Parts: sequence; C-alpha cells; structure tokens
Amino acid sequence: MAIGMIWAEDRHGTIGTGTDMLWHVPADFAFFKHTTVGHPVVMGRATWESLGGALPRRRNIVLTRDRAFSAPGAEVTHTLEEALALGRNGEGGDLVWITGGAQVYAEGLPLADLLVVSELDLDVTTGRHALATAPTIRQDEWELDPAASDDDWRPASGDARWRVRVYRRR
Repeated sequence: MAIGMIWAEDRHGTIGTGTDMLWHVPADFAFFKHTTVGHPVVMGRATWESLGGALPRRRNIVLTRDRAFSAPGAEVTHTLEEALALGRNGEGGDLVWITGGAQVYAEGLPLADLLVVSELDLDVTTGRHALATAPTIRQDEWELDPAASDDDWRPASGDARWRVRVYRRR
C-alpha cells in the first residue's frame, strides 16, 4: 500500500482556516477529484464537517478523538494507524490518500510515500489569523518528480493560476 497526501496551498503554504478553504479554483477541485476517485480518503473531523458530506466514489474515513462522533457516509476511526489500516483493506486500497487537515497532514507526513501539492498563485494571509498551513517539504526527504509536475502555471481558474508539484520520498 502507498500513502499519498494531497492538498492545495497559497504562496505562503496556507491551506485554509482549519474549517474552510479561502479560495475557489474549480480546475483544482476537478484535479483533486480525478486524482482521488476510486481510492480511500482519510481526513480529520473538521475537514469532514467542512465538506458537508461524503466525497462520492471514494471510501471516506474520518479521524477523530471523539468516541461518540458519527459521520453518515463515512467510517470513523480514532488513530491514523487505524484509518490507514482500514483504507488498505478493500477496493482502491493500493493507494490511500490523506486529504487534511493540517494536523492529519503533520501526523501523516512521516508515513507518506507521495505528496501531490497544488500551488495556487495567490496570497490569502493578509489580515487573517489562525490559518492552517501545509507541512514543510524537506528537500533531504522529498524529491520533486519533474515528469509528474507542471513546468509552468496552468491557466487561471476562479481565483488563481495554479500548478501541480508531485514529490516522492527519497
């Protein structure tokens, strides 16, 4: 089983507020869907709640410390290890995607094999507080895959131009 992490970030590595995204880039949403469909997706409770329901055509696994939490349309787990084990069993389990939020990304980074990062050509940090940020991609641990990454920006979609960067563990 491979573990991938996928996210979009602004110029400063901001991924959202912890409960909301701060941009609208439809082409990146479509890219996220295309990349993750058919595979299990693991997400934290706040990410789940911000979606408003299960992501279609994916096994949704929600990670929470709250033992009483229920997520209709998803399976609830209480540790990342439990979530990944659940994801590996069943259809599409050859690749399990971690899809947020910041805390789950930080915990999952040492376990991940693949990072797929959409870089957005915008800055959402001005005047905002309590922003969630992406984990740091250390060059001694990760290598950019030029064949799978964009050389240039893709055309603007909604709020921003964007490009995809794919990193593989060294």
